Amino acid sequence: MSIRLKFNLVLAVVLLLAAAGAGFYVHGFLQKAAIDEVRHNSQLMMHSAMAIRDYTTELVKPHLDEKLEEKFLPQTVPAYAATETLKRLQNRFPGYEYKEAVLNPTNARDRANEWEERVIQDFRDGKVDLKQEVSGEVGEGMHRALYVARPITIKQPQCMACHSTPAVAPPTMLKIYGEKNGFGWAMNETVGVQVVKVPMFYPLEKARQTFYTVMGALFGSFVLLFVGLNLSLSSLVIEPMARLNLKLEDLATKDFLTDLVNRRRFFERLETEMAAIRVKNSSLSVVMFDIDFFKRINDTFGHDSGDVVLKSTALRVRELLRSSDCAARFGGEEFIILLKETPLDAAMAIAEAVRARIAGTPFDAVGHVSASFGVATWDHKEDSHALIKRADEALYVAKSQGRNCVVQAKEPGAAA
Repeated sequence: MSIRLKFNLVLAVVLLLAAAGAGFYVHGFLQKAAIDEVRHNSQLMMHSAMAIRDYTTELVKPHLDEKLEEKFLPQTVPAYAATETLKRLQNRFPGYEYKEAVLNPTNARDRANEWEERVIQDFRDGKVDLKQEVSGEVGEGMHRALYVARPITIKQPQCMACHSTPAVAPPTMLKIYGEKNGFGWAMNETVGVQVVKVPMFYPLEKARQTFYTVMGALFGSFVLLFVGLNLSLSSLVIEPMARLNLKLEDLATKDFLTDLVNRRRFFERLETEMAAIRVKNSSLSVVMFDIDFFKRINDTFGHDSGDVVLKSTALRVRELLRSSDCAARFGGEEFIILLKETPLDAAMAIAEAVRARIAGTPFDAVGHVSASFGVATWDHKEDSHALIKRADEALYVAKSQGRNCVVQAKEPGAAA
């Protein structure tokens, strides 16, 4: 597994965990903020209703009570005033509702529905403290709303004038609402609840859209971070490491003087090619050669001139080889060539061409130099060391025959 893949896997896991954690936190925060906004709006409506009730009781009703004998004015009733005033908000703010839900109302529109009856009954049964408000959710989807309910408990004696019995109720009121509803109330009795309903869909939808926007921006930032870190990784780590690895590979596998592969790398390549040739049932040859009288060159012209000869020899060899061939400095002034898919006669011809190239052109400061060659072709049975040994033995035969020549190696197992 490459370092880039490891880095990207770790980075992806970290970013996914960060995104999941951030998403969980942001979603919870936005949901809570939306609910808090709904609760704030519900309290605002409830206190607005209470303010309207108080205003009606203190400043409106006293001035109109004297007219009740002539005409009943519902506007003097605090509950009616609060309901009608806040009802006007619904035209501009749909879903915002205020209702004084009563079990036995004077006005039929104020009759409690099923869930409102349950809330009233909880107050009446003592399950909920009368000094507290209760809240909850009703409806689904776009009609999902938060409600806040406050008990309506008879505390003021003047309420009994309209709700005790029809006999004591204002006649003008009876003409409008009749004698069947809104009577029989008692002091300290919880007869209903003030209910405020505030829609939840819009704040929650706003929170959802904000969540998507934040997560989209976060995802975009993570993508930019991912790309930026990968570019930085490439430029600051991977590419320098790749260049360093190439240099280390060269140091480990190449001869520093001739720039040919070294002995260890040559054996690795030879083993690989032998395995491939065995499958293909093709041919493979090696050519080993040695600079003639190289010690005399070093002693006569100096080691620097000897190094020039070695480097120039490597260049002349490389010029004659195919890209599939492999030349190596085997040690000292000794070289070896791997000829892939090359039979013996072709290997002999290539060795002769290399010999002629070395001997035919003089070397700077040294003059003419020659080399002796041994050529062996693999028999698909012997190992790499045995193959090279046969080529080396042929090389020494060339030395003994006067040097500057090419000698074919004997077949494996042949008598010396």
